[in-house]
Amino acid sequence: MDLPIDPTRTDASPQELLRDLPSQVGRRRVLQAADLSIDVDGRGFAETLDELSQIEVRRVASQLRFAGARTVHYYRVDGLRQVTLDGATGRVDDISSSGAYGPEIQTAVRDHDRIYVVCDVPDTGTQTQLTVSEADRTTTVATFEPHTSVLAVRAPDDDTADATVRAVMDYLEIDDASRISFLDGGFRGRFEDACVAGYSTLRLQTAGDRHESSRIEVRPEESGGDSLNDVRVDPVVSDILEREDVRLDEAEGLVTVAGEIDLPESDSRFRPRVTIGFSGGRVRFEQFVPEQILLKFDDVVRDSL
Repeated sequence: MDLPIDPTRTDASPQELLRDLPSQVGRRRVLQAADLSIDVDGRGFAETLDELSQIEVRRVASQLRFAGARTVHYYRVDGLRQVTLDGATGRVDDISSSGAYGPEIQTAVRDHDRIYVVCDVPDTGTQTQLTVSEADRTTTVATFEPHTSVLAVRAPDDDTADATVRAVMDYLEIDDASRISFLDGGFRGRFEDACVAGYSTLRLQTAGDRHESSRIEVRPEESGGDSLNDVRVDPVVSDILEREDVRLDEAEGLVTVAGEIDLPESDSRFRPRVTIGFSGGRVRFEQFVPEQILLKFDDVVRDSL
C-alpha cells in the first residue's frame, strides 16, 4: 500500500488500510495514536478491528491515511493567514485540470482542524507529454492550519514538492510561497531547543578559495545501547560550525515532540529518527509515524519561525 492515500482513488475501509500496513509496528503506532489498545500480534486481530465502532474507525483512519514514512517540505505562505477551513474545501470541481501537463488537485478535505490538499504530480514535477501513465505520477499532500503561514508538503523529493506548492497556490489563489530555511534568523536554534534530542551525524558543506564546495560528514564515537552521543557537544565540531566557510547541510538524529506515543514493548516514549535538510527546509522521517506526530512536528516548525 502506498502512502499517503488519495481518498478519490480508494474505497478501502480503515480496517483494510490498517491490515495492509507493511509492519506490525506501524499498526501499533496508529492504534496507540487513536487511543485504542489492540493486540496486533494476536490471532483475533482482524476480528477485533471489525468490532470497532464508527467513531473508533474514523479515529484510526485520521491517523493513517495521509501519514507514513516520508519527507516533509516546509514553505512559508503568508497568504494562508486569510484562508478559512470552509473556504479551502468544496472548490476542487471548479478548478481546471492541468491533465498531463503538470500536477492536478484531487481533493481538499478537512481533518484535525486542518486542510489537506491531495495532489497527483508527475515524477518530474512538470510534464509536457500528451499522455502520462499513472505509474509516472505520485500522490502528494499539502496540509496547513488556517490563519497560519506554514504549508507542510509531504512529497518524496524537491521537484514534486515544488510542483505541489504551485498547484496549491493556484487552487487557493495565492501568489507567493518560499521554502523555509532552517538556517535563517535564529530558526535553527529555536527549532533545536524545541525538539532535537541529539544528532548522530552532521553533514557540512565547505567552500574553498575557489568557491568549490566539498562535503564533510562528522560522526561521534559509537553510542552504547539506545543512548545517543550528540555530535554537537564535541568541541572540535563546535569550532567547525563557527567557521564562516562552513555551512550546515544535513543532520541525522532523534526528535521529541509533545503528544508523543508510548511504546509498551520498550516502556518508553517514541522518538522519531529523522534526517533534517537545513537549507532546503525538509525533514525525512526514517520510519512510520502516525498523523499525530507529523502534525505536532509541523507545529514545532511553525512556532520556531
